[in-house]
Amino acid sequence: MGTQIRISREDGSLPCEVCGFPTMHVAKVVADDGTVLGRTLVCTTCQLGRNRQEPAAEPDAPPGEVPAS
Repeated sequence: MGTQIRISREDGSLPCEVCGFPTMHVAKVVADDGTVLGRTLVCTTCQLGRNRQEPAAEPDAPPGEVPAS
C-alpha cells in the first residue's frame, strides 16, 4: 500500500502561513508495518484547495504535464 500520512485529532493545530486558517497539523509519516518514518507539516485547507484547482492531464499527455489553457 505504501506510506500513509496520519493526523492526530488530539493534537492541536496552528495557523497556516499560506492560507491563514488554523489548519496546520504535525502529521506522522507511517510505513505499512506501522513504523513511524518521520513527521511533516500538513495544512488540510491548502491540500483540499490544491487538489481542486489542478487541471486534469490529457490522456495522451506525458506524466507530469497538464494541458495548456
